Order: sequence, then C-alpha cells, then structure tokens
Amino acid sequence: MQAVVKDEPGSGAVFENWPQPKPGLHEVLVRVEATSICGTDMQIYDWRDWVRDRVKPPFVMGHEFAGKVVEVGPEVSDLRVGDIVSGETHIFCGKCFQCRTGNAHICERMKLRGVDTDGCFANYHRLNEQTAWLNDRKIPIEVASAQEPLGNAVHAASSAEISGKRVAVFGCGPIGACLIGLCKSFGATSIFGVDIVDYRLKLAADMGATTLLNAGEVKVVDEIKRLTDGHGVDVFFEMSGAEPSFQQGFEVLRPGGTAVLFGLPSKRIEFDVENWIVFKDARVRGVFGRRLFETWYETAEVLKTGKVDLSRVITHRFNLDEFSKAFALMKSGRCGKIVMYPNRKHSA
Repeated sequence: MQAVVKDEPGSGAVFENWPQPKPGLHEVLVRVEATSICGTDMQIYDWRDWVRDRVKPPFVMGHEFAGKVVEVGPEVSDLRVGDIVSGETHIFCGKCFQCRTGNAHICERMKLRGVDTDGCFANYHRLNEQTAWLNDRKIPIEVASAQEPLGNAVHAASSAEISGKRVAVFGCGPIGACLIGLCKSFGATSIFGVDIVDYRLKLAADMGATTLLNAGEVKVVDEIKRLTDGHGVDVFFEMSGAEPSFQQGFEVLRPGGTAVLFGLPSKRIEFDVENWIVFKDARVRGVFGRRLFETWYETAEVLKTGKVDLSRVITHRFNLDEFSKAFALMKSGRCGKIVMYPNRKHSA
C-alpha cells in the first residue's frame, strides 16, 4: 500500500510504499475512505520541539479517518466486514487507575495513533476493536473522518456553563469553529471569535460568532471590554496555543469566570498566576482529547440533531498523494478542515 510517512527527523514527509498491515486477534483492517489533517499532524510535519522528544521515525502519519472494515481478527466480537468505522486516537490500556476510574482519555500508558503508532494516512489502517467507533451510515464519509475535532469541541464546551453567557473563543481553526457552533446551539448570548487570519474569522462567522476580532489589527482586550461594559467575558476558550492568546484571554475573563485551555503552545509560556487566576478567583480547566466514549456518543447526537453542521467546517479536499499541497494550505491558515482521499481520486 501507499502512505504518507514521516521518514526521518526534520520537516516534511514522503509518499511511499509501506507494508500493508494484517489484523491481530482483536483487530480490524480498514480501507481508509477519507482522512483529515489535524493540528497535531501539522506539528509533526514541521518537527516541533515536543515532537522531537517523542516520535520515532519512520512511521505512518495521521489519526483522523473513516473507512470500511475489510478484514476482522478471529477474536473480534462486535464489528463485521462492511462496517463503516472511525477510530479514537487515544489508545488506552483499559487496566490502569485512570482507565478503571472512567478516565481512559488520560490513560497512564496511553499511546496516540499517528504519533506513537502507525497512523491512517494510508490506503489501509489497522486498529484494535476497542478503539473503533461504528458510524451511522447516514453520515457522509468525510464528516465521519472529521468527528474528532468536533469531539474535542464537545469536550471543551462541556467544561463550562455556556447558556446565557458571554464567551470568547481564541483560535478559529476547525476545532474553534466547531466550538463556536456549539456555543451558539447551547445559548451563549455573545460569542467573540478571535484570530489573526481573516479566512478563519469568516469560518467563525459562518458557525455563529457574533463579533469577529482580528488580533493583528485591533486591540482585542480593549474591544472586548468595551463591548461588555468593562466586565469581560464569562468563559474564555484558548484553542490556538498562541502565546498572546493566553494573556489576552485571561485579561478579558471577568472575575469568577472560567478559562478552558485546549491549544498547545509551541514552547513554554509565562503564566501570571496571581493576576490571571488567583486574584480573579478564576476556574481553569485543561481539556485533552475526548472522554471515552462518553464524548463520542454526545458528538453523534450533535451530528444527528444538526446542532452543528460539520460539513461547513470542511473547506478543502485533496488526493492523498497531494499531501504536501494540503499541508502547505493548512500552514497558510486559509482553510478549515482538510480531507484527503487515499483510495479514490478527488476531482477539485
């Protein structure tokens, strides 16, 4: 088979032949019909600092996908050939303290698909049945491949009270845009979308942001304070990982408000604990991945009821062998979610 491979340390990747996997006792083999690019994939592609300390090339990149089961291991119990599945990125042990107390998403022995193991930017992908998610066949295959970012947004949104609140979302990429859609459906009274790329601010508007702020052109703190009568917002979501967003977000957070942190900074940042948290009596919540599998069920309901139209976040499509174009576009910021097709040709 062919795959996008991180072949060596450093920037970039290659498209090359790779051994097709065989399913083990509890595993299934999936023909990947659609796979989408995540910010984590971009960081691996660019060889960010944290990547150097963790990943070990060569390996197949990618962790978001949807496809058809074409082979099942002898001990697989609930999946059948022909099923349409996606996969949870967090590969959990099921035996540690965290897993046995309902926190498998922060498993003590966790491995990440496409980071610690071979990923899904390939014609075929193998995964354990316990991390597979059976999709409703009514969901378009490209939407099914991009469920994880919506799941991240669902997890983030569930970490704060949103109904009747003023919220600010810093970072309006695909996950931030999904979050804005959720905030709208959950009854937020004001939604500030903050980014430095106008394309993504338009995406935020399409998903329901009531006020758009380009942090490269306006003084975000002053503007949000002005529009909230000096009080600030009730909830601040940091979805970008950009260092200025942390400072600006905490500055516009009202005393007693809630900060939800999802974005990963490219390097360590200074944190003003006194003024940002203690003196504000702020509640701070970190969000990592999705609660397993509670968030998947919630996400399925969001899609089923149409509370968020995930297809509006998918803006570009490429064949898998055009991955370098897809990554260049993603790096520009002038896109939403990018989907690639490993086993069929997509006509632009």
